[in-house]
Amino acid sequence: MKILILIINLSLASIPAKYLMPSSSSVSEDALPSNQILDIEILNNDIYLSSGEGLGKSVSLESGYSFNPIVSDEMVQGGNPALAINGDIIAVSGSIAVLELGAMMPFGTGISYSLDAGQTWSYMPQPIDQEDEDIWSCSSHDAVLYGNKEDCELNCQTCPNSQGESGSASCGNLYDYISWGGQDNITHLSVTTQINNLAYDIEIHNGFIYTANWAGGLRRFNYNLNSPIWEAVPLPTDNQSELNCGNINTASYQLNPVGDCNSDNFNHRPFSVRVIDDVIWVGTAGGINKGTFNNDCIDWEHFKYYDKGFYDDWIIGFENQELDNGSNRIWALTWDKDSEGENGPPSFSNDGGLNWSYASQIAYLGATAYNISFSGNRIYLSTDQGLFVSEDSEFWEKFNYFIDYQTGEQILSETVYDAKIIDGNLWVATNDGIAISSDSQNLDDWLVYRFWNNDNQFSAYPNPFFINDFNVVDGQGHMRFVSNSDNSNAVIDIFDFSMDKVITLSSPLTTSSQIEFIWNGQTEYGNNAQNGVYFCRLSDNGEYSWVKVAVLSEP
Repeated sequence: MKILILIINLSLASIPAKYLMPSSSSVSEDALPSNQILDIEILNNDIYLSSGEGLGKSVSLESGYSFNPIVSDEMVQGGNPALAINGDIIAVSGSIAVLELGAMMPFGTGISYSLDAGQTWSYMPQPIDQEDEDIWSCSSHDAVLYGNKEDCELNCQTCPNSQGESGSASCGNLYDYISWGGQDNITHLSVTTQINNLAYDIEIHNGFIYTANWAGGLRRFNYNLNSPIWEAVPLPTDNQSELNCGNINTASYQLNPVGDCNSDNFNHRPFSVRVIDDVIWVGTAGGINKGTFNNDCIDWEHFKYYDKGFYDDWIIGFENQELDNGSNRIWALTWDKDSEGENGPPSFSNDGGLNWSYASQIAYLGATAYNISFSGNRIYLSTDQGLFVSEDSEFWEKFNYFIDYQTGEQILSETVYDAKIIDGNLWVATNDGIAISSDSQNLDDWLVYRFWNNDNQFSAYPNPFFINDFNVVDGQGHMRFVSNSDNSNAVIDIFDFSMDKVITLSSPLTTSSQIEFIWNGQTEYGNNAQNGVYFCRLSDNGEYSWVKVAVLSEP
């Protein structure tokens, strides 16, 4: 998935596609909002869950847990790439996928926030800029500014492509001016679209909500105002090691995620923002930024991996670990920018960011980290290969099987997005529901909670079924068939388009209200089913129900 800022026709770089997930189910009352749970946060006795379909909340019951979606006219549309809680303040971002230029693109839908522990909600649209009619520039990736339209049209030219050829260019009002740290006339590229402009991370601190918007840059607004407005926050450019309040060279500095003909500007493309002990950390596609608050301004230090020792310069998250000896350790989720996140171990610093190390075992395994949490010295790392646990940051044990000890319900995914200790229980957020263990030390005795829409008598999920990519466990994909029945003798016969039988599924998992069959996409001879449409017949006490499933070998 590629970043594209419309109007200026400039390619930026790849964004972490695995961090923007498609919808997985419909929202229903008294259930998870989706089986794809991205983040877990705690407020008093309530547990908030961001998901691929919206925000949900869980409360503890004597017999287990109840789950409900958060419904409000002020709630963001779509899934939730980011969720933050500080005191009684909650903030959540929204994103949907839209078809643009023949491809599905991420589209930011804004921020919803509550100042009273979720009782009432307010909404902030995704930040969109206005261009200044007095600033003219080429729409050609050269980032050359002109004072008026005539000068621009006289001098406008494109950057050469890889063959040294120049294309066409046109002038436009692509920039505006912002004020920051007592300085006016700081040049800022206007971001005029919500495509690829979405908040991948949120932080709440000292009256402001900060968002890391990738193509939209680092933004914030004062949530105490009746009518808050977005403010762009300048960061150092790629070649700057610092950027201090009141000391920005306005003649040469541009807050611009695109760059110019001679260089890109990856450090203006943020993934993450976190405040730890009154220090603000911002991770970008160009390294780590450590900020010191200076009244309402921020003084920045900019770190690169080859100077400081962290794994690489795509930084998608930060967390603080309070060690048993009373010291703090800063963790950064550091992805390999060259592989576009296909390898992403965590890095850590014991001296406030001056020096870093990374988890070499996780790097060797090629795992991609999504979240990290702690219980004293114990570390829980959520990755695309499962949940890794370590006591010393050097040796890691993997857990990727989550089976309900009461019902036999299984999480059919090795992808773990978050894990947190809550009241002594370990909660694990996956691509296929929530798993909860009362034995957070040995990771046994799991309870599994999943959402299924019971409106249909017989249905299948996912459909279409990408057998190499969906619900992969031990290298095999899986899909579920569910029926509102309690007949453990029911069977499913799967036929290809010629009505030749492919396989029979029997011995379903049975609960009080439904039966569930799991298919790994293979025939009775152990081969993967060929691409095509399959007809699936449920035989239940002499009655038949049918569902049609599309099977594909590649996503």
